Order: sequence, then C-alpha cells, then structure tokens
Amino acid sequence: MIPLDSFVGQSADGKMVPIIPGGNSIPLTFSNRKEYVARAIEYRLHEIDRQVAVVREGMSWIVPVPLLSLLTAKQLEQMVCGMPEISVDVLKKVVRYREVEEHHTQVQWFWQTLEDFSNEERVLFMRFVSGRSRLPANTADISQRFQIMKVDRPYDSLPTSQTCFFQLRLPPYSSQTVMAERLRYAINNCRSIDMDNYMLSRNVDNAEGSDTDY
Repeated sequence: MIPLDSFVGQSADGKMVPIIPGGNSIPLTFSNRKEYVARAIEYRLHEIDRQVAVVREGMSWIVPVPLLSLLTAKQLEQMVCGMPEISVDVLKKVVRYREVEEHHTQVQWFWQTLEDFSNEERVLFMRFVSGRSRLPANTADISQRFQIMKVDRPYDSLPTSQTCFFQLRLPPYSSQTVMAERLRYAINNCRSIDMDNYMLSRNVDNAEGSDTDY
C-alpha cells in the first residue's frame, strides 16, 4: 500500500534519502513495518540536529542559553523577528510628518487606508517603506521614526519611499479611493526593495534573450 520498498523516506527538502545507514538496501516488508515507522520518525525528529546546534551556539553569544527556557517559542520568535501583525497604532506613535501637518486631509486618508488594509497588505507596505516585514515587539526598540513626507508631484501619482530613512513620500490625491488604489499598486509591484534579486532576475532574463520591460 506504501510506494516504498526499502528503508528510505522523505527529508525536509523533499528528497528521498536513507533513514538509516544502508537503508537503500534494506527491504521494507510487512514484518519490519513497525521498525521502519520508528526509524522514519527518529530520522525526521533529528534530521536537523546539527543545524539547530549551530543556531543555538550562535544565540549563546548574545543570550545565555539557560535564560531561553524562560520564554515560549512564540515569545522568542517575537523577540528575534518582531510582531507578525503590523499595528497601525504603533506606526502612529513613531511617525514624524514632513512638509505636511498631522491633521491634513491627505494624512487622514492615509491612516484610514492603512487601517482598511489586510495585515498581508500592511506587511507589503512595511517592506515598501522600510525593507522589513515586521515591527519590533517593543515599541522602544524602533530606533528610526516612520516619516510621512508630502512631495510636490502631479495629482494621483504613485507614492514612493526611501527604505533607508523609513520614509513614505506622498503626492497629492484627489480622493482616498485613488490613494488606496495607488498605494496598493506600489506595494504589490515595487521590485526595487531587494536589488540583489531584482538585478539577478534581470541578468537571467537578459541572458535568455528576454526583452521584458520592468
């Protein structure tokens, strides 16, 4: 019933590998099926022990390993990676306005647009303005203030950003609907955030003779 005939199994990267030394040459039969299951589980549970040990050693240079037992996995992830949910309220606490007042209609439209975004869209927005996809778990750890800057460009132009300065540059808009449309387009189609991947994809396309215009 199982499409296997020896002691092999699927590794974390999807490849079929021996689950014990010489597993390719050990026939899988009905009589040794329980041993196979036990070996397969053991292999998967310990498959990346070496990598985990290296990560643990690296973390020990920053945080004493015994202290990590005081945290849950979720708490540790948030401390290292930040919060998966992008909070508009947090952004409001660290914002700085340039060339525009806080109560300006365009600013109010922007905050309402961000509130209306799904969290996935707010993650894309964060990458668009900062190059990061998460905010620190502690607001005090946000070392750079979020900047909203009004720029003198034609009405209803696409917004731009400067990720090094955590800065959003907003042209004037004729309505909140148009602003939301332009902002969604920008965060979903900007390829300049990760220039290494962007240039790599262009080089590959050029090498294959593609004339795609980005």
